[in-house]
Amino acid sequence: MLPKGMSLKDKVAVVGGLGQSWQKEIASYLAEAGASVAVFGKDKDEMTAAVQAVEKLGKQALAVTTDPTSPGEVSKMVQSVLKKWQKIDILVNSFNLFLAKPLPEISAVEWTKALEANITPVFLSTQAVGRHMLERKEGKVINITSGLAERGLPNGSAYCAAKGAVVQFTRAVALEWARSNVRVNAIALGWMEDSAEVSKEEWHQNLVRYAPLKRLAGPEDFAAALVYLASDASSFVTGSTFYITGGLMAHG
Repeated sequence: MLPKGMSLKDKVAVVGGLGQSWQKEIASYLAEAGASVAVFGKDKDEMTAAVQAVEKLGKQALAVTTDPTSPGEVSKMVQSVLKKWQKIDILVNSFNLFLAKPLPEISAVEWTKALEANITPVFLSTQAVGRHMLERKEGKVINITSGLAERGLPNGSAYCAAKGAVVQFTRAVALEWARSNVRVNAIALGWMEDSAEVSKEEWHQNLVRYAPLKRLAGPEDFAAALVYLASDASSFVTGSTFYITGGLMAHG
């Protein structure tokens, strides 16, 4: 049983997704802890699956088709959620588009796309939802990023730069909003078992060999951290990044 402070009963969570975002799993974990959940993004199949998973757990759900890189659409999404539930307690930003390419071969268009997909939606949704949280003087923002925010990767300059930006954004906003009782934290993930970038058998074998725990992660590995950061149990935590990487960050 979860500690009392980790219950999300009567809370409203919003989960944004773009690329490979584990939106269904994140929504399920929050609903299992007691929250009603809205999901937004462009992947209708992923959002439908998330809504069905939440409703199966007996909680209310809402899907809002949104371009998370559009300020106007993100603003409309927030208004749709507020119209249904009158509040937003939790925002989870899970935007993940991988790019592996040697730096000399990355075009300006590809560079811009990597940044736009991985950091711009974090800015827009945090800004839009944050206005509401600041008015209420209460809220939790959780940004899903990657261990590559702190580690380098050959052929990963654009992705590493974008994920590093998410960590720095988290720290800066946490300081800015601390006195308004809005906590902002991040979860940095290691290589995930079902991620697109490890789909090739050779990549998969090499990563498992390199990982201290000799396996890759599944969404269930970050479920407890997610619920903790979304709950009142983490009231003294802000500006932090939780690295759930299976020991990868301990490598020199």
